[in-house]
Amino acid sequence: MPLNDIRPALRAFLLADSTLAIAVGGERIFPVVLPQGQREPSIVYNRISAIGDHTMQGTSGLARPRFQIDAWAATHNAADELARLIKEALDGYSGLMGTVTVQGAFFDTARDDYQADINMHRVSQDFLIYFNER
Repeated sequence: MPLNDIRPALRAFLLADSTLAIAVGGERIFPVVLPQGQREPSIVYNRISAIGDHTMQGTSGLARPRFQIDAWAATHNAADELARLIKEALDGYSGLMGTVTVQGAFFDTARDDYQADINMHRVSQDFLIYFNER
């Protein structure tokens, strides 16, 4: 049985939130990096760590990755507002993300950043997402 990959389900889940979808033009949610030249408000998600879960009989099937979800925008206020929308949609969520069963998604930390080379502001948030990998 193939393992569930939460990443496409996470992107679809965020786009299914109508307020978030409007904020990112219905599509600007990217894995790993912000595309070169992108200036519109966007979201970038990265799996920054993954922890398995085991019992004495073997794997439990529960995955516990940490995701960094970045809100990018031209101003700090716009990036902060986009980050707030992400947190409202994801923090405390449990249920289905597509076909993946999420036991719980939890906000952990946040950081502000400014990238002078591209003149963009970023608010990074870390979330722990517990889901059934099998």
